[in-house]
Amino acid sequence: MKIIEPSLLAFNRNTIEAQLQEVKAAGAIYIHYDVMDGIFIPQTAFGPQPLLTIQQYGMLSNVHMMVQDPIKWIKDFIDYPINALTFHPEVISEEKCRQAFELLKTKNIKYGIALKFHIDAQQYLNLLKICDYVCVMSVEPGWGGQAFTSKAIDNLRKIKQIKDRYNPKLIIQLDGGVNFDVMKTTKSYTDHFVIGSFLMKQTNKKDVFEFLKTL
Repeated sequence: MKIIEPSLLAFNRNTIEAQLQEVKAAGAIYIHYDVMDGIFIPQTAFGPQPLLTIQQYGMLSNVHMMVQDPIKWIKDFIDYPINALTFHPEVISEEKCRQAFELLKTKNIKYGIALKFHIDAQQYLNLLKICDYVCVMSVEPGWGGQAFTSKAIDNLRKIKQIKDRYNPKLIIQLDGGVNFDVMKTTKSYTDHFVIGSFLMKQTNKKDVFEFLKTL
């Protein structure tokens, strides 16, 4: 089953609750939740408190951490309601990545890594074999509204091969510039589509969810 994860980063911060209601009515089960520390990338984003609001509306939070010290940030968030959490592995060693996974497992949080489109997924094969999620970036992390970068398709193909061969439970997220054409092009490699600006600009958001069902 293909899933759309509306990205909270594209919501109007003054009307988050109303927009959560709107995307839930359109068909959302998951919310994509970005965390940025201002160091790994210049921007900052949400602290943990809005996770409680998402839970109140009966949806699941998939957290994407763009941070320099994942273990520190995981400890800050781990007691909040989180379904799954991914972070960028290039900032720490493979051993530290595995420690982060073990920490998340103590709270039954699904875990994984996020990969920028120019990073070859093959170099993280050992981690991808055990992850629950992988978030494939198709834009530079940190800014909403960017256009899809076709280079990400190479990573999607490689990760789909890894999934089929080693880790069938792996959920592949595509994050960045997703629209109708991108969903068509990448449907064979993607399980969850993270959609921000494109979704929030739609007058009838349910149309996007219904479109995915036709693929």
